[in-house]
Amino acid sequence: MDSKMIEKCNQLTNQKIVVREENQKKFIIKNNSNQKINIVKVDDCLITNGNKCDWLFEIINKNVVFYVELKGKNISKALLQLSATINFCKNNHKTYTKKAFIVTSRVPSTGTDIQQAKQKFIKEYKIIPTIKNNKIEEIL
Repeated sequence: MDSKMIEKCNQLTNQKIVVREENQKKFIIKNNSNQKINIVKVDDCLITNGNKCDWLFEIINKNVVFYVELKGKNISKALLQLSATINFCKNNHKTYTKKAFIVTSRVPSTGTDIQQAKQKFIKEYKIIPTIKNNKIEEIL
């Protein structure tokens, strides 16, 4: 990855609350332990074409990365976007613990198609994605 691209797309913070929102979908990090977080805008910044998720958050001192997709109803597509981003970043995040999140408006968030896509994702990445409607909060 080009370091200029990363600099343009990221923001380092240790704010107590970090929020990213799109179309009433919210991902919130409650940074109670004052961690240094690298917030990276993936969609149309770090990755400009093909499938990609919206954001990734590197929790620097913990070697943890959150991949986040703020999605309407298409959870299967969201899983593809997360997969593409994980693959794109695999060299940078080799030693990181990875977590994946999809904030959706789909109710219910299950169905045969979604279960199959989710199982494939879990099998390939050994990550169980968190899928919730409208808002996800992670506490550090």
